[in-house]
Amino acid sequence: MDKRPATGRKNTIEQAYMQKPLLHVEHLGICRTGVRTSEDKPLLRNVNFSVYAGEIVALTGPSGCGKSLTAHAIAGMLDPGVGVTQGCIYYNGEDIIPFHEQRWQRLRREDIALLIQQSLSGLNPIRTVRAQLTDTLRLHGRRLVHAQRERGQADAALSHIVSLQPRSQGVMSRMRQVLNRATELAVGRTTPEQEAYLHSLLRKVGFADPEHILSSYPFELSGGMCQRVLLAAMLSSGPRLFIADEPTTALDIINRDKVLALLLQLRTDFDLTILLISHDRQGISRIADRVLEMTPEGRVQP
Repeated sequence: MDKRPATGRKNTIEQAYMQKPLLHVEHLGICRTGVRTSEDKPLLRNVNFSVYAGEIVALTGPSGCGKSLTAHAIAGMLDPGVGVTQGCIYYNGEDIIPFHEQRWQRLRREDIALLIQQSLSGLNPIRTVRAQLTDTLRLHGRRLVHAQRERGQADAALSHIVSLQPRSQGVMSRMRQVLNRATELAVGRTTPEQEAYLHSLLRKVGFADPEHILSSYPFELSGGMCQRVLLAAMLSSGPRLFIADEPTTALDIINRDKVLALLLQLRTDFDLTILLISHDRQGISRIADRVLEMTPEGRVQP
């Protein structure tokens, strides 16, 4: 296992070197597991790296080298027909590759959160943000450990609606009324504790008006807003390891820096360990404790 350098956190250098990694990937190989031919090549081979508790480690490299594939393997979310054929993935000292699906689900529910590039499809467009985040809290059944830490622009998705005629705006209003009624029938009210926690959580991911966001539907929010809502949903489960796969893709430099600064702050607020997947080495190097380079052949170099 590789050694951990000093990261600028409270741990002394001596303590850091004595610490065992939270995540250790050893000789990882990934191949297609369906019908194979002699010409098939491994999708990933001999990947080795460690991530220590409290670190932000960036995994970068050219498109197609296997960064996202590695992230999906760590979260047990490889596509059908693709599997780990070599090596181990140790989380908290235990090899998690042999886990059956029920244990993988528990691990993702309680310890490992993966924010993927296509994760915006994870929001139900006809349910309010409040209803969906409340469902997440009930599903996890976790203590609201961060509720007491903090109290107290028009989005891109609706930019075209502003210019519509009043008749179309009336259609949107009626649609909202129908959806609100359906939501009221489908779910119960949030408790005061849940409501306070959701407000606190949304503030932590950068929303100045949590009540507006909670009352909104995903189709009323921009892509960036939906991404932060999903981030809040994942953080609500209290994960230890957060994997962000290309969180700044297609963002301009100002919004990219805002997202990176948010991740840096969330590490402190939620005591997170972060594995950041990105092709933007220059940007992520400003917040990462270490940057690892993945070669086109699917190997990791420090």
